[in-house]
Amino acid sequence: MKNLLKDRRFGFYLSAGSAVAAVIGAVVYVTVYMVTAGQTVDRVFDWMTFGFALGGGLVSLVCEIFRLRFGPILATCCLSVGLAIHLVESAYPLADVLTGVPFFGGNFTLALIFAVVFGLATLVQVAAAFMEHNK
Repeated sequence: MKNLLKDRRFGFYLSAGSAVAAVIGAVVYVTVYMVTAGQTVDRVFDWMTFGFALGGGLVSLVCEIFRLRFGPILATCCLSVGLAIHLVESAYPLADVLTGVPFFGGNFTLALIFAVVFGLATLVQVAAAFMEHNK
């Protein structure tokens, strides 16, 4: 652990924080949707969102551990695709909320919360991609 944090700059901490947030967010995402699903899975839940969010976080952590320079770019790609998929699926409950007609279904509150979590993780990872990670 001592060598992992030795000679690191601010970009490393941003990238690592974003990765931890993405991994925790992905685990909570799948857990919440499986618990609230009952007999059917919520319309907003998508396994690809879970996979890309978890993959982006893990890629970032692995690349930071091995000090690979291209890590933030790969993690940003994964997190961006996961966020895009989630935002597309979030449009259905948003349409229900805006029209006041429960037609498509889906939990808008959960969709909004996870959009914010994945969006912040993606934005922080983008910022980290432009910073120096090692001294």
